[in-house]
Amino acid sequence: MFGRPPDTGNGKAAPQRRAASDAARIEGGGLVHVVVTSLSPITFYLFLNDRILPQMEIDSFEINIDVASDGGDTIVRAALSRFVKSVTGEQTSQYTNLFPSTVELVALGRRILVTAQNADSTDNLFVSLGIRPDGTSNELQGLKSLHVMVTNVLVEANLTWEDGQTEDLLPH
Repeated sequence: MFGRPPDTGNGKAAPQRRAASDAARIEGGGLVHVVVTSLSPITFYLFLNDRILPQMEIDSFEINIDVASDGGDTIVRAALSRFVKSVTGEQTSQYTNLFPSTVELVALGRRILVTAQNADSTDNLFVSLGIRPDGTSNELQGLKSLHVMVTNVLVEANLTWEDGQTEDLLPH
């Protein structure tokens, strides 16, 4: 495990591995964390990669996953709508698609983790809930839909299983 690089058998050292600091980089769409700390008043923190976005700039954060069972369109989207100042100084809404990325929501003692490599595709889509003492989570199988919404007046998350049963992930 530790020590010098292994010998490849021909007297030459194995090729250099990628630097750990480079391997630790957030690449692609990145990483989104939403942490809800209070419901009255609603207080949350949204981190886009390693940058916090002020709550007052955020109009809404949402995750929508709808798996089509009848050959229709599958929806796999995460979006951020926020207020930005235009060139004229007026506030306008800016809509950002967040997938491909990993999105984590922590609220009311619960955790929802969604990783999507492609928007609108279930290929390489992973949804897991909670976190166990050993650091693992509960990967979902049989998911039909997942809807998460966080705004300055609303925090909700619901999932529907393939059998049609719907559950509230953030009961309060």
